[in-house]
Amino acid sequence: MAILNYTLLGNSLQTWMISLSVAVSVAFLLLMIKRIAVRRLGAVAARTATQIDDLFVELLRQGKGWFLLLLGVFAGALVLSLPQPAMTVIRSATVIALLVQTGIWAGLVISFYLQSYRRRQLQKDPGSVTTLSALGLFAKITVWAVVLLLALDNLGINVTALIAGLGVGGIAVALAVQNVLGDLLASLSIVLGTPTQGIPISDKMGGICRSDPSPPKRTTSSSPASRRSSARCT
Repeated sequence: MAILNYTLLGNSLQTWMISLSVAVSVAFLLLMIKRIAVRRLGAVAARTATQIDDLFVELLRQGKGWFLLLLGVFAGALVLSLPQPAMTVIRSATVIALLVQTGIWAGLVISFYLQSYRRRQLQKDPGSVTTLSALGLFAKITVWAVVLLLALDNLGINVTALIAGLGVGGIAVALAVQNVLGDLLASLSIVLGTPTQGIPISDKMGGICRSDPSPPKRTTSSSPASRRSSARCT
């Protein structure tokens, strides 16, 4: 047919139809693979006690539809003979989408391991949960900062000067608040470290005692035993 030979942007209409078919087929195939894998692996993960398979299923579930669609568009664009600027735009959009999807997966992994650690710590030290949440937030901010820098670099923006400026600024801020950072790192060391069970003194082991938070009751006895009753040893 003569209409199939009609040229648009340097490609015949038949080539555009093939490109569209490739894009739709690749996107549809990826979506179907994701759906089947999530359903099958989710059923297997529900019967196991390990959590790694649950994480893997959740990673598959968080594969965004727009990301799979963009992969299909990129596959379809490979069939065409597009101008270099157009291919550069499509390639950059695909790389940025991949970076964003990677950031989503990285945030999911951080949340998964923090929740697992939080469940264990909640039985031992409930006060450390807030510190762990702040640590997880800092890790996610770091991940997205790296994603942003890589995306800017992919767009052709020189991020070397930006990274150098952030490094110098970070050193200046760290020197200005070094006491606060020292206290913060010490608190993280206490929260994440193994709690001390005793203090060795010479050839003996002493227990750790803490004062009873309740106010002492007035008694008529002043014996040493009554005074020692206001302390508890762990």
